Amino acid sequence: MMSTDFFTSQDNARKQTGRLVLLFIFGVIGTMISLWLVAVVPLAFAGAKQRGGQPDWASAFGNWKLLLGVVTVVGAVVGIATLVKLAQLSQGGAKIAEMLGGRPIDPATRDPKERELLNIVEEMSIASGVPVPPVYLLDDHSVNAFAAGPDPSRSVIGVTRGCIDLLSRDELQGVIAHEYSHIFHGDTRINARTTAVIAGIMAVGVIGYIMFRFVGPTLARTSGRGKNNPGPALGFAIIVAGLLIWAIGSIGMLFGRMIQAAISRQREFLADASAVQYTRNPDGIGGALTKIRDHVATTRIESPAASELNHFFFCSSLNTLFATHPPIDDRIKRIVGMGAMKVAVQESRRTAIPAGNSPMPSMGKSTAMPVAGFTDADSSSGSSSSSATLAGAGTLDPAAISRARAWKNALPSDLADAAQTADGARALCYAIARRSAAHEECDRIVANSDPKAYALYGTIAVQIAQLRPDMQIALAELAAPVLFRLGPQNYASFREILAQAIRSDSKTDLREWSLLKCLERNVERRFANAPARANGALMNYESEARTVIAVIASATHAEPVASSAYANAASTLNMRATEMPASSTRTLDALSGAVKTLATLTFTDRQRLLEACATAAAHDGRISVDEYLVIRSVADALDVPMPALM
Repeated sequence: MMSTDFFTSQDNARKQTGRLVLLFIFGVIGTMISLWLVAVVPLAFAGAKQRGGQPDWASAFGNWKLLLGVVTVVGAVVGIATLVKLAQLSQGGAKIAEMLGGRPIDPATRDPKERELLNIVEEMSIASGVPVPPVYLLDDHSVNAFAAGPDPSRSVIGVTRGCIDLLSRDELQGVIAHEYSHIFHGDTRINARTTAVIAGIMAVGVIGYIMFRFVGPTLARTSGRGKNNPGPALGFAIIVAGLLIWAIGSIGMLFGRMIQAAISRQREFLADASAVQYTRNPDGIGGALTKIRDHVATTRIESPAASELNHFFFCSSLNTLFATHPPIDDRIKRIVGMGAMKVAVQESRRTAIPAGNSPMPSMGKSTAMPVAGFTDADSSSGSSSSSATLAGAGTLDPAAISRARAWKNALPSDLADAAQTADGARALCYAIARRSAAHEECDRIVANSDPKAYALYGTIAVQIAQLRPDMQIALAELAAPVLFRLGPQNYASFREILAQAIRSDSKTDLREWSLLKCLERNVERRFANAPARANGALMNYESEARTVIAVIASATHAEPVASSAYANAASTLNMRATEMPASSTRTLDALSGAVKTLATLTFTDRQRLLEACATAAAHDGRISVDEYLVIRSVADALDVPMPALM
């Protein structure tokens, strides 16, 4: 069975967002009632003269127009402020990184510290199946890091200069593993929502502040002729009203901060524990926290946005009453309880430990392979191995990280360098699309349409051909951040050339289809920046689900085994027994349309669908590399992280 951790966490994150909205509504209602009471009191006393000096409470409380006005104004202010902030944060993690003053690290950087950081991030992404996130560097001497983004496909990692200068490789890996936990568990989505909620409530207080600090005093200072000048009295009234509105808005904001802090502290403990689980090295993250404890003043982020985004960070970026992070000593004690041996005696060092000195878990059989992922590797894996790989969806383990690191180190330098440059990344994709049966036409298209990439294309194509198809796609994933840096217009031009290269033989094969799904998830979703829906029920999309498992069954088995595999997979989804769809509907185009629709499923139903796909492919007792590739490509289309076979 596939791990439920990622799928359940993603669905729970959305439920948590719903609960936050409910608390937000209660907070807004409380704010409305408080402001209504503030307005009722002067209205009641305004009618006192007509009642012999007695306040007219009945008329004041019965004034529904006043209540409607308060509800409308407060609702509009809070709603608009929340939506504006939410729209800002929903632009992707890159927007948050830029708000904090971060700059994207060039994938081709030769700075040794930056290169080490990128290597760690790439290894974890390859090992987990999460798209390689853009990495941002904050030129700040503090020691901190963050993850941000509404979903795994649009997340970024941010790290301060002090973090990469002070921490060893193991410690930096522990910090990055902590941030990946936030991505896996949907914490980045929750963080964005809480920020927007608090901004909405805070808008009420801001308006009150403007009233008593600027509007009221300005009117109070106005002078006019005659005794009936209303300026001073009106100004004083606005000052008093502004103070009350500011106080009510501030109380609402504090209520929001308390909710935020309570949620965030628990998520930080979970992320620490997950980092230990992912790396099996509690001394890594434990050592990082120890150094931060010893240099507590250096965790502060010098950015105007640090206050509202404090809960995004690895450690608190400033000292506040409602701390969003547990005390560092408490975090260290828990990690020591997980087996950290060096934390208590570790001394701070200003230089990182060289990568070669970092202890690595055993590689097992993979170290015997001359080049991981090349065609001399075994082309199939047993069912137990496949089950273990499927169980790794949306998580990390040290063996997978080790294999990813070994694979990267074993890549020919031409391919590794190409994945770090714009021309090389485009050439890699063209080379993956190159088929021996139509390579001359493909070569002509690339030469005429993209001469800069063509200069690298010939050498790369020869080496790409030696890689297994799934490793070719893994290499494209490695190049995705570079392709994203092309920008929407240049990327669109590249995609058109790639489409021409794929069509050069008048058909699309599995490898080419997988490449397109890879680019859709790893690059194009970042450009589209569309909100991700995850509320569909599988029972409402039975036709599309049948198409997916039918294509996989027929692509991986011959008749009559294919029909049996299809029936077995359908039964796991509690679908009634039917004949397999006609062969004319079992095409890659039909598969593309089906998975596009199914991408709106809840993550729990996505898990069920992928398990059915694995059941269809493994009907003969094993899953080959090609079979795993098509399942992984379906996972890409569903925005589910699934690691490559290494």
